Amino acid sequence: MTIQSRIPIKPAAISPFRTVREIVESDDQGKAHDALSRMACFVSRHLTSKHPDLGRPGPICPFARQGSASGGIRFADCSAGRGEEAQIGEIMARVRSDFLAWGEGSGIPHVLRAYVVTFSALEGAEDAAMIERVQKQLKPDYVESGLMIGQFFPGCEEGGIRNPGFRPLNAPVISLAVRYMTLPDAPFMLGDPRFRAAFIAHHGPDGERELAQLQNSRREEAG
Repeated sequence: MTIQSRIPIKPAAISPFRTVREIVESDDQGKAHDALSRMACFVSRHLTSKHPDLGRPGPICPFARQGSASGGIRFADCSAGRGEEAQIGEIMARVRSDFLAWGEGSGIPHVLRAYVVTFSALEGAEDAAMIERVQKQLKPDYVESGLMIGQFFPGCEEGGIRNPGFRPLNAPVISLAVRYMTLPDAPFMLGDPRFRAAFIAHHGPDGERELAQLQNSRREEAG
């Protein structure tokens, strides 16, 4: 009888978070660094540019330029592979706590802070769908903490707020991004009573007014 040795599976891990500048100046090589570099470029160049299909003036993300320059936007790579959906969820739950703790002492304004986690071992539609499931599973806990979690991946079909035909989440690398919830996030809160309650809890009367105005506007559009 041949006894096959069992090779222990290395648990998924996440690298230290680094700024755009630290990534650019690094002499690291390999798939993880390539993923970080491509996503850092997407955030610091693409999201800071204007786009004719955006539906409003200004850059795609109003905070990306200052966030990148100030070191408020930071990137890390997660080694999780296909089939490690539960591990990704656990890692992103820790990322939420780390993000909140880091921000308290960073001295960087809330709107300029973000964590972006790339998944260099993932690729293709199946893996992208897994990341979307993780995002949906974690969103309630994130929103209750005053945060947003968004999915990015090649070919992402989710439309923009002002132009459903625009694809702001179509990025070169499968990733999850974490940032603070802001008043313009009101459209993302209408579909779930938990999100509405958390939004109002964090933004108070301003948040309540924002949701009410948005609902009235949509009723008028519906006729």
